[in-house]
Amino acid sequence: MTVHSLGVKVSCDGPDDETDCPQSAAIRASFTSLTATQVRADGRRDGWVRRRHEGRLVDLCPDCKSASPPGDDRERL
Repeated sequence: MTVHSLGVKVSCDGPDDETDCPQSAAIRASFTSLTATQVRADGRRDGWVRRRHEGRLVDLCPDCKSASPPGDDRERL
């Protein structure tokens, strides 16, 4: 038997630590994207960002990135 990875799912971490993403958003990965890095690249085309927030990296959908609290919001790739 051969096992193949089905890829990864990257979902939105919500606008802050206490609030989940209201849309339960997840990045729509292209068929060829199998790693988290590839999926995040797909998301950047749709307006997603990865930011450092309170000492950790979070993935934010376009709606939550505008609603996220101020702080260390430098975008990461």
